[in-house]
Amino acid sequence: MLSDLRELVGNDGPWFTIAIPTPRHLDDARHRFEVEWKNARAALSDTWASDDLADVDRTVAELPHTGGEALVVVHAAGRSLIEFLPEPIVGSMTAEGTLPRLALVIEARQRVVPHVVVETDRAGADVHAFDRGNLVGAGHVDSETLHIHRGHPGGWSQRRFRHRAENTWERNADDVAGAVADTDGRVGAEMVFIAGDVRAQTLVLEALPERVRAHAVRIEAGSPDGIAAEVGVHLADHVARRTRDLAEQVKNRLGSGTASTDTAEVTEALSAGRVEHLLVHDDGRDEPMTDGTRLIDTAIVAALRSDADITVVPGLAILDGPLGALLRW
Repeated sequence: MLSDLRELVGNDGPWFTIAIPTPRHLDDARHRFEVEWKNARAALSDTWASDDLADVDRTVAELPHTGGEALVVVHAAGRSLIEFLPEPIVGSMTAEGTLPRLALVIEARQRVVPHVVVETDRAGADVHAFDRGNLVGAGHVDSETLHIHRGHPGGWSQRRFRHRAENTWERNADDVAGAVADTDGRVGAEMVFIAGDVRAQTLVLEALPERVRAHAVRIEAGSPDGIAAEVGVHLADHVARRTRDLAEQVKNRLGSGTASTDTAEVTEALSAGRVEHLLVHDDGRDEPMTDGTRLIDTAIVAALRSDADITVVPGLAILDGPLGALLRW
């Protein structure tokens, strides 16, 4: 999730960071997109090379205006990160400095969990994989259909017919489970959602390897909109639970000296490369500053450069300021 950002901050600044809302469902979305970008660009100082900015402008102009609900552009001479965010932002932002502002990007990425959605019946399934909010894989599993319905043949053959149908359903479920497991491993899914025929759901869940079944969830909704809504609720709960678990780890390790919620201590630990996992609360303000740069931006870049994990968190009660950390030693 952070490898490209680690590479990005290996470069020297200065940087500019622009974030603009891009509401994609409005009738005049393209026009709004162009106006927001023009206004944000106009707020930049005149220190940037015109050719360099022209390259960024061309890249942005070629973007689909339906790519997301917001756009973030982080740029230093000759190098850019351009990323759509799946959720809206309050307003536009233009910032310049020796370091980029990456909290928005990191927070958006941690909310978009890689996952797999399966719509199954007794003859097969559609399998869709998602990462960073994008569809990254889609496939259909076709299995046997002979004797797939129990029906009511009657007479001496009824019991044999039912047995053959059950065996067919189970073989089909095995095929679906194999495809799901392969997709799960390929995208590093954190959750798998099984929708569709109730009996088929059960058989597929039972056939999944334990490593996949451990994060698989049955979906009750049947319509595409209903499935999407239910998946969204589960993903939001998953992200919130992950944040709570992280906060609990920090709380439990405070007494051992391997965690801190004191901003000064965390800053010092970042300088020494001692931070294992940085917690950041960014309320969008420019304060506090350190050496002319936002403390939050300094902390994030230091964490990226020292290969630490980073989670952007809400205002947690355990934090004394904007930073907290699990420490390596």
